[in-house]
Amino acid sequence: MDPRTIQARIRQILAGDPHGIVAAYLFGSVARGGSAPPADVDLAVLYAHTPPPRLDSLPIALQGALERALGVAVDIVVLNRASADLVHRVLRDGVLVLDRDRSTRIRFEVQKRNEYFDLLPLLRRYRRSDVARGSER
Repeated sequence: MDPRTIQARIRQILAGDPHGIVAAYLFGSVARGGSAPPADVDLAVLYAHTPPPRLDSLPIALQGALERALGVAVDIVVLNRASADLVHRVLRDGVLVLDRDRSTRIRFEVQKRNEYFDLLPLLRRYRRSDVARGSER
């Protein structure tokens, strides 16, 4: 299935979502346009408000609907709860497939990018030390 068809099916499924998803991003190999049929689809969703823990089953129901529509495994990341590093990678490399509330999405993106760039010196130091530890083994 080509990336445009995948995006269209995702939009179709999310159009019926009553749980407050305001934006969704396709990321990973499908977003990069891999030539092989995808083994899975990576989707990041942004809720208008961070869903409480008791609603953690929401992405599971959505995941099932998407897997049936796409015919492949779907991994869903809730951006409201994701690390600044992961959010940055989704925003940098992902494809926006749903945008129900542009101002909420942009506010979130700006906030998370600011958090990421504030953390970037620490992330770089951590990665350098992690690489150094790996080379000592």
